[in-house]
Amino acid sequence: MNQSLNIPAGKFAGEDAAAKKRRELRERLGKGETVKIAKGGGAMANGNEATVEVGKGKLAGEDAAARFAKQQRAVLAKKLREGKTVELSSKGDAMGKDPNAAKIFTPAGKLAAQWYEANPTLLTMEKIAMERNFPQFTLDKLDDGRLCWVGVLEPGIYESKFGEKRQYHVMAVYDNNHPNQKMGSSVKVYPLMPDVDELIESCGFRPFHLLRDEVGNLYLCTNEAGDQKVGVTTTTAASVLGWASKWLIAFELVLTGDLPLADFNRHGGI
Repeated sequence: MNQSLNIPAGKFAGEDAAAKKRRELRERLGKGETVKIAKGGGAMANGNEATVEVGKGKLAGEDAAARFAKQQRAVLAKKLREGKTVELSSKGDAMGKDPNAAKIFTPAGKLAAQWYEANPTLLTMEKIAMERNFPQFTLDKLDDGRLCWVGVLEPGIYESKFGEKRQYHVMAVYDNNHPNQKMGSSVKVYPLMPDVDELIESCGFRPFHLLRDEVGNLYLCTNEAGDQKVGVTTTTAASVLGWASKWLIAFELVLTGDLPLADFNRHGGI
């Protein structure tokens, strides 16, 4: 004969208690409230275990760390914009990753900006003067941020004697700190096609009026420091390309035999 047992309706009490405990923990953690845990770290402690209380507050997660780093970057950016002193380690760390590292302080002052950013009015003047004097030139920008004008000059001297037109593709490059009075000007004129080596090969002599830039490239020595004009009526790009034209005219006069080489190469000769 089979016997049967009546099981009371409802869920297992143990499962209900565990689920309730987890829910309570989740809610307390979400609110940043105090949480009791066993000394071994267990959070499901029953009433018979010794417990410790974890203080109020939420866990410092990645979001909090990212927010703190963002705040540091914002402070650094503000200091740089205002030209203030910046504290960093000897390795250049400005984020304070190593609190024990020796500290150094950068001098107050702003980083040097490109001239056309600091003085957009001068750039406008340059464009107007170039459009009036050398409309065949176009404004371009090098990878390092320097502005330059690129175009073709045609003196016509050589053609008048030999019937062969000589064209000179040149690039006039502004220094970062333009305008700056110095030998050769703060606008450097580089022959592109033919380049300096091809010019020397074609004429059989080396013109003395050449200078080397910081990386060793040759460019035309177009004027002396005292001859450079900076002002409302004369802008340096147009002036320097005018002097470059003079350089090329003298160069072709040597090729046609109308100007002695000694005069061309003599200091102040052209």
